Parts: sequence; C-alpha cells; structure tokens
Amino acid sequence: MSEADDSVRRRPRIRKKKKKMRQGEPSRWPLRAGLGGAGVVALALVIWLIVKLTSGAPPAEPVTKWKAYISEEDEFAFDYPAGWKAKGYGLHNRREVEVTGSSATITVKENLIGSLLANIADASDRGRPVGDEQSPVAKVHALRRPQDSSSYKEEPAVTVMTKMGKARRSAYTDGSKRGYRATVLLHQTALDVFCECRASDWETLRPAFEHVIESLARGGG
Repeated sequence: MSEADDSVRRRPRIRKKKKKMRQGEPSRWPLRAGLGGAGVVALALVIWLIVKLTSGAPPAEPVTKWKAYISEEDEFAFDYPAGWKAKGYGLHNRREVEVTGSSATITVKENLIGSLLANIADASDRGRPVGDEQSPVAKVHALRRPQDSSSYKEEPAVTVMTKMGKARRSAYTDGSKRGYRATVLLHQTALDVFCECRASDWETLRPAFEHVIESLARGGG
C-alpha cells in the first residue's frame, strides 16, 4: 500500500455540527405550529361551507302557530305560519302577497281576469244550479292551470271550503317541488294561490298549506 493510500485512510472524518440556536434567538416551532393550526381551521371552514351549501335548509317542522295577513284595503285575508315573512304589494284589485319560510313559499295574487271568466261561466249556465265540476270557480281554475311540462304535473282538482265559499284546489309536482294551486272567487276579482315546498317537506307542510287555503276570507269580515 502506498503512502498516499495510507494517508487517505488515516484522514479523520469531519462531522457536521448541528447548528445550535443562538441564545436569545426565537424558536421556529410556534410559527410552524401556528401555520399548521391555521391550515386545519381553514380546511374545516371549507368543509363546513361545502356541507352547508349542499345540504340546504333543515327539514321543515309542523306548523302550530299562525298569524293573520289582511290586504291593504281589506280585500282579502288569510292565516300564515308564525315566524314566516309576509310581504304585500300591488294596487287595488291587483294585490300580491308573498310569504316565505326557510324552504317554502306561499303566494296569493289577485286578478280581474278570473272574475271576468267566472261571470262568463255563470252566464253560460243561465243561473241554473250546477255541480262542483261545472261551477264558475271550477271553470276558472281549469282555465288558469299552468301547462304541464316535463317538470310540472298537476293532479285533478277538488272542491274545498274557504271562509269565502267554495274554492278549487289541485296538488302538483314541479321538479323537486311539491305544492297546491288554488282558485278563489271574490266579488269583482279572483285569487290565484300557490303553496310550494321541497318534496321532502311535503308531508310535513301539506296540512299547513291546506289550512292557509281554507282560511281565506274577506278582509273586513
């Protein structure tokens, strides 16, 4: 073995010294821990937002308390679920009311067309008594039915009693929504009523919608 090889073998190994933290130098551990914690919080927030946006409103609860809505000039009135928001607008003989819950809506629209159609239907009967299926309100309800489409399907109408007399009511499906459409005749106008909710809430809110329709009355009465 040459002297050169022997000197290489005897050369001491140089160990890398770990960098010692100088006295008074702040530790990086709290910073890293803080960044890690912030990342966890941000991830949890993103997950919460995704769940919130995809799950929607919580399931509806049965309605047990009511408030009364009376139109501005006492044209009509009805009960609506307490805690829901009611907003009315429009002019005389063309009132509109929108009531909104967390996942449901109730709309009542007054119109002159329905009354005109009712007068025509009544004249065609010449004052003779007719069955519910041929009554003026039934004819108006049928004429104002929305056209069935790939999403909207309506069941046959039935006669129900309101505080203003007989009305017609039909259950319908519109995509992922379920609801009732109702027609009520006043003296000079008619009311189109829509009560709608998610299909998953239908069985819970259906009794409440029926109560709303049956509570329709004259505002001054």
